[in-house]
Amino acid sequence: MKKPAAFTLIELLVVIAIIALLLSIIIPSLKNAKRYAAAAVCLANEAQLGKAYMLYAEDNDSQLADGDTSDQIGAMAGFETYGTVKVHCWVGQPMNAARAVSNISLADKIRGFEIGSLWPYIMAPKAYHCPADNRSNTIDSTVGMLGYRTYSIGKPLSRRPSSNPGENDVEIHKFSEFVNPSGKIIFLEEAEKERGWNHRTWNMNLVSPTWTDPFAIFHNDSSTFVFADGHADRHKWLEQQTRDMAEAGVKGWSAKDPKTGTTYDWDWFKKVYIPGRKPSTIP
Repeated sequence: MKKPAAFTLIELLVVIAIIALLLSIIIPSLKNAKRYAAAAVCLANEAQLGKAYMLYAEDNDSQLADGDTSDQIGAMAGFETYGTVKVHCWVGQPMNAARAVSNISLADKIRGFEIGSLWPYIMAPKAYHCPADNRSNTIDSTVGMLGYRTYSIGKPLSRRPSSNPGENDVEIHKFSEFVNPSGKIIFLEEAEKERGWNHRTWNMNLVSPTWTDPFAIFHNDSSTFVFADGHADRHKWLEQQTRDMAEAGVKGWSAKDPKTGTTYDWDWFKKVYIPGRKPSTIP
């Protein structure tokens, strides 16, 4: 009786090499597919937030939900007062059930959402979070649970005073003050690392090319934004300097690429960041 033929050592090595080659091709593709899937969810989240923002303005005589994050607790939780004007911020800081400061659990963070002005329009905690944002997996001994809320609003859509050149000059208070809404952002992705949540507004220097606050760049060198007409989109950053800023998560980062001297990303974002008419004080 003839014995069945067995694989030779060389044949086995060839098979193993083919499998390894296929894995080297497939695994990066799967990683990219996962990133694109996260980006799709992120876009859907921001589109929901954008609609909530627009509905709030529609129900409040065009007044904007303030882009600040309230630092108040107790009875004033969710609100801030600037001069004589009291505003309802879009979210508050994390807190416990007694409305005291607490940032040790996801429930604390969700309570911060619940006291915000947009919560009645979007009562879905996951809509405030990009699935590619993994900060909340880390518990820091000083600040507690790191950030879960991925999205922030820029200073021009808040009454909170800014020390950044030009920002106070472009502030608007009503939705009707947007110029070219399809080209003006409301929400952006931020991944603040210094505190346990994205605190206050996102800020930038509008006079000289400096990123005051860093972006989150989670999606293959791209970030997602929602615009004032309700559509959400991804933007791919052109300069390595911008990507390095996001990776470092450091404030006050130069927006000028050291190799090319260009400021393509800063120039583009400045256009979409200023919501109304650009005043003469802004170059």
